[in-house]
Amino acid sequence: MERKMFDTPVLPRLETILAEVKSGDLIVPEFQRPFVWDDDRRLTLLDSIVKGMPIGSLLVWRTNRRDLHTYKKVGGVRLGGARKGDEKVNYLIDGHQRISTLFGALYSGDREPTSDDNVRWPLYYELGADNRPAFRVPPRRRSVPSNWLPLNILLDGDKLFDFTQQLRQGGKRELAKEAERLANVFRDYIIPIVPLITEELDVVTDAFVRINSQGKGMSEAHMLRALTHAGGVDTDRYFADVRARLEPLGWGGLDAQILVNVLKAQLDLDVYAAGVRGLHAKLLEDPAPLKKLASVLVETVEFLAAIGVRGPGALPYTYQLVTLATLVARFPGKLLKPKIHKRLRNWFWVTTYTEYFSGSTGSRIRDEIDGLAGELDGGSPLKREPVPVKPLTEIRMSTVRARAFLLFMAGLPEHESACQSRQEWLGTGDTRAVPSLLSSTTGVDPGNRVIANPAELRTLRKAIQENEVSPTMADEFAIPLGALRNLQDEDKFLLERRKWLREKERLFIEGFGLSVSDSE
Repeated sequence: MERKMFDTPVLPRLETILAEVKSGDLIVPEFQRPFVWDDDRRLTLLDSIVKGMPIGSLLVWRTNRRDLHTYKKVGGVRLGGARKGDEKVNYLIDGHQRISTLFGALYSGDREPTSDDNVRWPLYYELGADNRPAFRVPPRRRSVPSNWLPLNILLDGDKLFDFTQQLRQGGKRELAKEAERLANVFRDYIIPIVPLITEELDVVTDAFVRINSQGKGMSEAHMLRALTHAGGVDTDRYFADVRARLEPLGWGGLDAQILVNVLKAQLDLDVYAAGVRGLHAKLLEDPAPLKKLASVLVETVEFLAAIGVRGPGALPYTYQLVTLATLVARFPGKLLKPKIHKRLRNWFWVTTYTEYFSGSTGSRIRDEIDGLAGELDGGSPLKREPVPVKPLTEIRMSTVRARAFLLFMAGLPEHESACQSRQEWLGTGDTRAVPSLLSSTTGVDPGNRVIANPAELRTLRKAIQENEVSPTMADEFAIPLGALRNLQDEDKFLLERRKWLREKERLFIEGFGLSVSDSE
């Protein structure tokens, strides 16, 4: 095959494109987002091919440059990288998810198992299936049925022949013919290739960003990552450093979009309206916020830990973190000083309980940052209209009001280690972090929620059943003395605990100059 395949727009067969991937003549640069498609999207793509539907063209950059970092695996298969020699390199600029799905499904060689490959391979096609689409992922707890055709033999003539012969010998000639028809569909399927021929990386990344700004679900962090490959700054490396330093503090899983928004806020950009191009241009002029991002966020989460927020899962609003991080950047080393710490702790709880950031605009967030910065710099305190706090009647995990209550409850234990343990478990964001205390009663009742991991919950429930809840256990899981007296009566137990928690929280709220509304 001529090595100038990608010099002009062409219509190659799928089999030819996959051979290019296998040989190292078509490689995927790392500024493409990692493989993220779930099973449904993978199977839908395969079904589209069977139905003859177009799955879109591929954009390929043909260049002499060989200095880009590329993915070492495509479709879970480890490859050797770009072919050596003087030939131009062909980088896949748009189509990583599709090509990874197709290469992973149809690759006929041995697959090296790796711990970072969480996608199930191989994929199958159920021959003679009554239900369509007929593509299947590997079963987890049973063997593969004999009429499931492994897709990774479709383009391997010998293996396909052996498979269809077994079907014929078993009297399943129609299934054998169906397998051969399926192989022909994939072998002859055509995918348009659009070439991009230039030596200018900024032209390529600009094209990449334009394509992925049109509703394809590409995050700003991924687009910023692509733009930085044009030189100047390397957000990917700095973001990795941020995660490495935050991991021991329980914040390693902080969403990349939050990091982008922190950078926007520090560079005086609107966190909503400003795009990645504007942010990239600002970072080229002043890369200091990116270089200091890890230290800024470490100080920010240390402040949050000091007020009881020990992980992203416990954060009521991400814009609280963005605001605090911007203040840390302006006033490094000052947030933990007693006077400033007290002021910002009060600000955090007031904005949480009054749900201040719900529906906030970019300009409102900017005004909040500037107002707090002016106050910390000796200006007048921010003035707010008094907003009564809504009483909590039900736990709905999606609401900020419920998250405020759970944060408050995590801080109730008198023993510091118990308090920290509740806060850390809440901060993980684990769906099991706030279970029902009594399984026989609805979990929406605030009196029936507890912050406990599964093992702790089993121990706690057993102690309640046997009337053996110790004072230490009661303290750790926010169970008052009045409730302990009614362990044998679930309704009275929950009523006493609910009343106690409500009164405790009311006093906590009033400590910040707020009041709790009488009406629900």
